[in-house]
Amino acid sequence: MQICNVHLFDGEQRHSGLFDIHIEGDRIKSVIPHASVGTTDAPDVIDGAGGWLLPGLIDLHVHLSWNGGADPATDISNASEEENLLETVSNALNYLPHGITSVRDLGTPHDAALHVGKAIARGKLPGPRIFSSGMSLIMTGGHDPFHGLPVDGPWEALKGVRRQVAQGAQVIKISATGGVYGRTEGEGVDDTELRKEELEMIMDEAHRRHVPVTAHAIGEMGIRACLAAGIDCIEHGHFIQPDMAQQMATQGIALVPTFYIYQHLAASPTIPAYARQKAVAVTEQHRRALGYARQAGVLIGAGSDAGSPDTPHPALLEEILALEDGGLSRIEALCAATGNAGRILGCGGRLGTVRPGAFADLILLNADPCQNLHALRDIRLVIAAGRPHQC
Repeated sequence: MQICNVHLFDGEQRHSGLFDIHIEGDRIKSVIPHASVGTTDAPDVIDGAGGWLLPGLIDLHVHLSWNGGADPATDISNASEEENLLETVSNALNYLPHGITSVRDLGTPHDAALHVGKAIARGKLPGPRIFSSGMSLIMTGGHDPFHGLPVDGPWEALKGVRRQVAQGAQVIKISATGGVYGRTEGEGVDDTELRKEELEMIMDEAHRRHVPVTAHAIGEMGIRACLAAGIDCIEHGHFIQPDMAQQMATQGIALVPTFYIYQHLAASPTIPAYARQKAVAVTEQHRRALGYARQAGVLIGAGSDAGSPDTPHPALLEEILALEDGGLSRIEALCAATGNAGRILGCGGRLGTVRPGAFADLILLNADPCQNLHALRDIRLVIAAGRPHQC
């Protein structure tokens, strides 16, 4: 297959001129300047007609079992395991038509996203590549207990990592602090929920098994504890300070700020009042933290937290737009959902990029997203693993 006569944003930069992309199987074979004659009328050639080709988008923080209603935590708690699995499947089916070819799921009850991801990988369902933690590791009574696996003490932490890796987790998710949403009482955003020896055991065992660890971490002390333990990625990161941002950049620790969701929760009249009040209290600090991270050169990825209250699947475009509003350039916001995201997944050069040898996960737009990010709404074609899908 060939896609000819397209402008190109390759996950890192916008290129001038027109290009032809040759696909062989599920990989990109070559990216060459457009040949103006003799190519676009062949049966296996798609004429891009001067449209804009990008890597397939990547959402680094979703919850496929969450329904995006007013109070998904309550809905999950009241649902059976089978209903949660069906919800996960239903939500996963929404991603490819919106140009999102990979997602990282960071918490589903009963490891539902792990099972759905395996089914998609085996060709049983159409959907994005799913990189999943399955259940997250939490303290007893910790953040998001409805999809958390309680681990108390280093030996339970060790067993928790081993359990999730054995289940097929491609990332270990921990709750290092309390949160804005999930429990009506008993947690604050500045609560530190895992002890030093638990964090160190999780990091040591996960890295021994070549699996990265990412942390739900909002409060300052909880984030500092994660940085000291050698975490790979911080989710949310509201109370990152300038010295912490510099430490993250130096140590190669990424940030997925999920910037949109907290602004959205702070403004939503339909979600539980406790969550709205907590969101209002942290949004300005969140904006400052994003600025510190950008200034320090932290690797920033896009994650929508889709499935959260009043946030149906998918919500990645809202996150990309919010990142621009938060101070990133359009190119930086696009990189956060393409090239940067691929690197955070450990798939740099293979996902989130348009280059020879990369997976042929691509989207074709009618307009230039580098000039207006709303162009991401106008998708002409989605290709996942070298196969076209209907938009």
